[in-house]
Amino acid sequence: MTIIGKVEHMFKNVRYKLLQVDDTYYLVDMDRLVWSIAFPFIYWFIPHPVYQIDEATYESLKIPDEQKRGRLWKIFTATGISVPLGRFLAYITYQYIDGMQYVFTMIMFVVFIVISICVRIFVHRASKRKINTTVRLDTTPKRVIKIKPTMVGFFKAFYLYFLFLGVSIFIGVIYVVIKDLLLGIGFAWLLFLFLLTNTAIIPEGSVKVKYLKDNNQMEDIISN
Repeated sequence: MTIIGKVEHMFKNVRYKLLQVDDTYYLVDMDRLVWSIAFPFIYWFIPHPVYQIDEATYESLKIPDEQKRGRLWKIFTATGISVPLGRFLAYITYQYIDGMQYVFTMIMFVVFIVISICVRIFVHRASKRKINTTVRLDTTPKRVIKIKPTMVGFFKAFYLYFLFLGVSIFIGVIYVVIKDLLLGIGFAWLLFLFLLTNTAIIPEGSVKVKYLKDNNQMEDIISN
């Protein structure tokens, strides 16, 4: 039977989502399958173990209302810092590597990709370490569910995925053509955000939840 639940973002931890189904509360690991970063939509069709928490823990892990209003400003601030930094690096590099612009551009293009992937891996691991300071996942009761967004959530997920994919590819191509280091930094930043879109594949709001197995049968589900 499918039940309507509610998903909320977790405070300062992009890897996990908070799920409320009636009077029961869970942590959902959006990075449980690392390959879902490359194929995020698969998340809608496979079972997942979720960690059951109490209401007090749930409330303590939610994003405060005032923090929700300020989340976009952090992105704008990071983007604003990258502008003068990129211009400065561009001035330095073009002073000394002007004769090797194409080779240097391609090397930096690969470097930007590697940096984005490394930062994404760091976020993946750091998020798990951080949650374990609050909730001991290895001893927390679990349930196995399937979770899908509502129709509005589907559109939000597709929009975010293809928006960051398209914009990061566009900026990457423009960087190779124009050879502006600022664009390269922008490409690395957008690629990192694209690699995070799997954590938004279940958007905040109403979701469809289906319980599959009880705790003692969970290992069979995970191993298959």
